[in-house]
Amino acid sequence: MAKLKNCKTCGKEVAKSARKCPHCGQKLKMGFFTKALIGIAALIVISIIASQGGGDDSTPANTTAKTGDNKQEAKKEDKPLSNEGVSSDVTIKVGAVENKQEVGNEYTKKQAQGVFKVLEVSITNNQKDAITVDANSFKLVDDHGREFTYSSDAQIAYDIGENEGNTDFFLKSLNPGLTLTGKVVFDVPADAKGFLLKARGGMTGKEINLKVE
Repeated sequence: MAKLKNCKTCGKEVAKSARKCPHCGQKLKMGFFTKALIGIAALIVISIIASQGGGDDSTPANTTAKTGDNKQEAKKEDKPLSNEGVSSDVTIKVGAVENKQEVGNEYTKKQAQGVFKVLEVSITNNQKDAITVDANSFKLVDDHGREFTYSSDAQIAYDIGENEGNTDFFLKSLNPGLTLTGKVVFDVPADAKGFLLKARGGMTGKEINLKVE
């Protein structure tokens, strides 16, 4: 049986859950428990709305931050290459570039499979200790991302026939404060272009990219 209460206007019994007296039509006041339930429900709804609103505010902020990071990365990538850079306190500079079909002299002549790129490279040791300089510290890279190591046979032919027998970049020790300039010979496809030089300051230096031509 439903719980009853008296209508304060007409005095007749009505159900406690009724919001309006069926006899006189007077609106009935809600009990404390009913009011408490409604209040709790309202607080829950407000909390949900507030949390959703906070999420909307944070999303644009995160998006803006990511956009800013992307722009900074793009600026770094778009920065033009220089023919001079520093790797682990060693300054490396790319000088003149020669294209040759053959290197050496009549006794050491070596023919290119594609074309020889003869790069002049200068290295200055700004470290406090001696470093070891070797042609293996250099790689030529074309616009397709293909990496070319130096040609050991062509390098020997060039050093003997055109460099008075000097081997500038073959496990040479370079003391602090000194500069070494020499030539490195690469054999690359004749149609390759858009080169850059990957170089290290010594055998364990940090790799950097330098403009070639």
